[in-house]
Amino acid sequence: MQAAVPAPPLGIYVHLPFCTGKCPYCGFNSRPAREGEVEGYVAALEDEARLRLDGGPVVDTIYFGGGTPTTVAASTLTHLLRALEARAAVAAEAEVTVEANPESLSPDALAELRDAGFNRISIGAQSFDDAVLAALGRRHDAARAVAAIEQARAAGWANVSVDLIYGAPGQSQEQWRATLERVTDLGPDHISAYCLTVEPGTEFQRREAAGDTVGVGEDAELEMYSTARQVLGAAGYEQYEISNFAPPGTRCRHNLKYWHGDDYIGLGAGAHSSLAGVRWANVSAPEQYAALLARNIPPVIYVERLSERRRMDEELVLELRTAEGACLARLGQRHGRDAHREYRSRIQALVGAGLALIHGSRVALSERGMALANEVAIRIMA
Repeated sequence: MQAAVPAPPLGIYVHLPFCTGKCPYCGFNSRPAREGEVEGYVAALEDEARLRLDGGPVVDTIYFGGGTPTTVAASTLTHLLRALEARAAVAAEAEVTVEANPESLSPDALAELRDAGFNRISIGAQSFDDAVLAALGRRHDAARAVAAIEQARAAGWANVSVDLIYGAPGQSQEQWRATLERVTDLGPDHISAYCLTVEPGTEFQRREAAGDTVGVGEDAELEMYSTARQVLGAAGYEQYEISNFAPPGTRCRHNLKYWHGDDYIGLGAGAHSSLAGVRWANVSAPEQYAALLARNIPPVIYVERLSERRRMDEELVLELRTAEGACLARLGQRHGRDAHREYRSRIQALVGAGLALIHGSRVALSERGMALANEVAIRIMA
């Protein structure tokens, strides 16, 4: 009798939707907490953990995102981590990330979180230029961003990630290059560089609809993207995904689960999950999320069972975001289909347009393809 193949470890995402104020570009499910709301929301997260983690699955990545998780007390985040550890078999070498904004950090909180078992921190610096930070509506200045990174190091964090945004209103190429050079001087273990997008329902969308110029234009964005690749690459940061750079050994293992089509469970208001071909999402409003769980009702707003073809399409699109690209032989084997045959014409069209390159059974995006990844996704999913 053949032994059962154990399920691969899961990733867990925990959504803390609270922040000190809404940035004008932010399209995430976030808002300032109402008086007394955090306690009830945390209790709801524990209830959902009991619901979703029944059976004690093996987990090797945990990611606390938001919102700004560190607007919640460090003791509360520690309590939530202990609750997850009580419900799941968290691997000894698990990557445990917490997102933070510079103004929400203190040396005491950094030390407490590190001692609790969080071992990776992602700091939303966004820029090291005060004018750009003001244009983005951020609540910290460049000096505070630098101090937060230095305080994390002093508190013993060995894996520090920094988020940056380019294409901000009025941002020049010189300002962007200076921010890239400053961040490499600080030496974080991971850098994410995201192009500003105008999301529905944001203040920037309202300004754009009123005729204001919000971004810098596609040509300037492409130049900034190329500059990021050049500056970060020269400083020893390998580009392993469209927006993510890291020296060898410090890639974000949790986010790699998304890009490789692995299973994960999302806890919290608006969180998404994908498990064994079934995808679901929770209701977005924190108060509705907590109210449903208080009545022992799963807080799900939709469930979708994906066909193997749809799963393969999505996995190909996501893996093409990575520098290594997608192995068509492995992709087909994983889903029981002939990926070479099914994608031949579309991949040839991408190659002809200068958006992709073929290396044997592997297809990867060109530099231009990475910059136009949304167009690639549309072509593949058509």
